[in-house]
Amino acid sequence: MAPTDTDKREPKVRTERIDLRVDAEVKALFVRARGQRLVEEHERFVLSNRARDRFLNVLANPPAPSAALRQAARKHAAK
Repeated sequence: MAPTDTDKREPKVRTERIDLRVDAEVKALFVRARGQRLVEEHERFVLSNRARDRFLNVLANPPAPSAALRQAARKHAAK
């Protein structure tokens, strides 16, 4: 599906605020859930089908090491 002008929305500015009081158990649950979401966002990424296929192809058929990589490996081995 081709993108349209309606797909290019400006980010919404958050100017409103909601304050509420909850007990300690509800707050702890919220903090854990938010923390879990942040951890998952930084540990997992989603690829398009095309990107996935390219990634798996490179894993199965790695390119030959470049001259710079071979030189770096020699320098590391000499240490």
